[in-house]
Amino acid sequence: MSGQSALSQIHADDIDLIVRRHEAALRRFVISRIGGVADVDDVVQEVFVRFARRDPGQAIERLEAYLFQAANNLIRDRARRQQVRRVAAAEAEDAGRPVPTHSPEQVLIDRETLHQVRKALNDLPERTRHVFLLYRVDGLRHQDIANALGMSVSTVEKDVRRAMAHLTRRVRRP
Repeated sequence: MSGQSALSQIHADDIDLIVRRHEAALRRFVISRIGGVADVDDVVQEVFVRFARRDPGQAIERLEAYLFQAANNLIRDRARRQQVRRVAAAEAEDAGRPVPTHSPEQVLIDRETLHQVRKALNDLPERTRHVFLLYRVDGLRHQDIANALGMSVSTVEKDVRRAMAHLTRRVRRP
């Protein structure tokens, strides 16, 4: 039975042969993708378990491609689950921290500062304000702003510096 021929009916003995024939290459593939050997056995085993449990009527044109794609999908799913766990752990850790409360005086100071920033931004020329907001609020890089607005990177850099200098002069925190 070749990895290039169409497979539709596979018996239990054939699965053992397929595992022996493809396990080493699949193991190297998984190691190259996840960088270590900690979960390699689990991923390789899961690939073959899924292969054995698939619908017997499902034809497979290229067995090796099927196995490698299954491994790639498993690796991607594991990475997503690990990311969700990390985010959940970080959120749980943050939930245990006390939320800082601001005094009425601090709230008033912050509102006044925000008012000064808005006023100073409105005093800027339209293009300079637009470039600055794209850079500081939207987080675009100088090159991306230059490309989007059809200007040179040095013009974008000058506008950002001009806006920063203007805001620094105009906004005073008590």
